[in-house]
Amino acid sequence: MSANDEVIYVETKEGRRRYVLHRPPACAPNARHPAVIMLDGRGGTPWTAMKSTGWSACADAHGFLAAYPEATRINPTGPLHFLDNPQMWNAGIGSSDAERPAVDDVAFLHTVLDDLINRGADPARIYMCGFSNGASMTFRFAAESGHRLAAIGTVAGHFRSGGDAVGTPVPLAHYFGRNDPLSPFDGGMVELPWGKAEWRPPARQSAEAWARRNGITSSPRVERRDGATWEIWGESGDPREVHFVAVEQCGHVWPGGHRLLPESIVGQTCDRVSATAGLWTFFSHRRR
Repeated sequence: MSANDEVIYVETKEGRRRYVLHRPPACAPNARHPAVIMLDGRGGTPWTAMKSTGWSACADAHGFLAAYPEATRINPTGPLHFLDNPQMWNAGIGSSDAERPAVDDVAFLHTVLDDLINRGADPARIYMCGFSNGASMTFRFAAESGHRLAAIGTVAGHFRSGGDAVGTPVPLAHYFGRNDPLSPFDGGMVELPWGKAEWRPPARQSAEAWARRNGITSSPRVERRDGATWEIWGESGDPREVHFVAVEQCGHVWPGGHRLLPESIVGQTCDRVSATAGLWTFFSHRRR
């Protein structure tokens, strides 16, 4: 925590919940600013999200608010434990993302958005991103409440709810490591650290399904850049635009970020591609 970070409590139907707001010195409370909302993965907290992604430093450099909502534990009365009692988002149907009680995280995130707007966020420039289970939650919120977001970014997670039905178009940038041991790039069964074997869909499937949801049926164009291959549906600036970024030599980590778990669990780190920098470039010129 820095002097520019504040823990904020909000009331929900499940009780009092919190998020951390990072307000750069340049973001005066009496003016409107873009806001990025970051959802960490299974077992994560606002503080792990800050450390692993670098969104606060990016916010300082570019003048936007960074918010880190906190998920709830599978067993709310037990102590936090990554394997046995992690904090998780209720990201909808699909494997271990559905282990937890039916907490209304969509309503909680609406409350966070409302509070951010009261604190100076521009309603037309709110962006949401997430990692792993937080990515699946980002997909769910955007599928159900896309009218509130200008764009979304997802890393190492899957679009599990909402099907292919066309809804409010929401631009997406979807990053995935080719060497992800917890969610294999090509899909398949995987033995997870918490003692379960689960089937995971191919990484590209989420981007392709989101493009269909946004109303794009044409094939993507392919671009190869240092450290990654990009598939892009739609033209630059199109509100339906979808990017799928396959990151080389990258495990179940935030590309360009700080690895918090052992390499034996999450695989390789990656510094040739920065998901934070890439997502901010993707977000920065978009308005709802």
